[in-house]
Amino acid sequence: MSFWKTNLPKEAGAAAEAPAMEPQDAIFPSAERLAYEIGGITFGLAAEGALRLALDRELYPFSIPVSAAPCEVNLNVSWVDSLRVPTSAPLFHSGGLWSLYAEPEGYRFSFLSPLLGSTPYKEAWLDSEFRSGSVLLSRRYFDTASPVYPLEYPLDELLMIHRLSRGGGVELHAVGIADETGRGHLFLGHSGAGKSTTARLWLNRPGVTVLSDDRIILREREGRMFMYGTPWHGDAGIASPHSAPLSAIYLLDHGKANERLPLSPGCAAAELFARTFVTHHSEEGIRCTLDFIDRVAREIPCSIFRFVPDESAVEAICRADS
Repeated sequence: MSFWKTNLPKEAGAAAEAPAMEPQDAIFPSAERLAYEIGGITFGLAAEGALRLALDRELYPFSIPVSAAPCEVNLNVSWVDSLRVPTSAPLFHSGGLWSLYAEPEGYRFSFLSPLLGSTPYKEAWLDSEFRSGSVLLSRRYFDTASPVYPLEYPLDELLMIHRLSRGGGVELHAVGIADETGRGHLFLGHSGAGKSTTARLWLNRPGVTVLSDDRIILREREGRMFMYGTPWHGDAGIASPHSAPLSAIYLLDHGKANERLPLSPGCAAAELFARTFVTHHSEEGIRCTLDFIDRVAREIPCSIFRFVPDESAVEAICRADS
């Protein structure tokens, strides 16, 4: 299932081509329409012309029937002969593959890599609420005879972050654990703080679901805070489409013993914000994100968790919350 023309790198820069098709790919054959759900938000893709769609393997568990209720975010996908480099100044430049531009009725993501060529290989046009739009793929950079996943990372995550910034919730660098009683434990941390280690410690405990070892979405549902797994996993490679009501938040820190140090709502909000994916270019988006984080910090107990990287850390959390 090769998206790219021979010898051209994939968007994430990891390899020249997608892996060869495996037997499980037969479960999700190429199609004219596809849909998936992450964090309670549904995304629908519709191909135009001869283009055929495919889902990235990481999204297989998040796939939903296209016959389900109308999706919250809907995108049309089509081939174009070529794309031009925007002439206006970007709202935000990632320092890598993508830049974001303001347009009269919304926004444009432009994807360009010097390894591919001097013109963009993909663009995504979205309305101001990030609910509908189109994805344009330049024929010169893709194998047009093969099915393609048009939202290949990081576009799928960018769409999620910007949709959430409209007041729908937040995405954080965090591990999400649903314990055997159904309680949700959120472990925050930057790279190296122990997120993957924490996920592995909980993984084989009976009745436990690890929602993600790196990225978790928080949203309000039926008057309660819930956390959701995402396909954008970390080193442990753990990703689940499930969710759990959020019961406690822990800021990971390495220690010589297992101990919890309570944080005030103000300190908790600051720590949450520092680990949140933020739309830096949008004043409205930052305001909505701060408002949501403030509510989370006031409703959910938060503490620093200094831990020893063994089973005793899991037992310390279970004893404290029993």
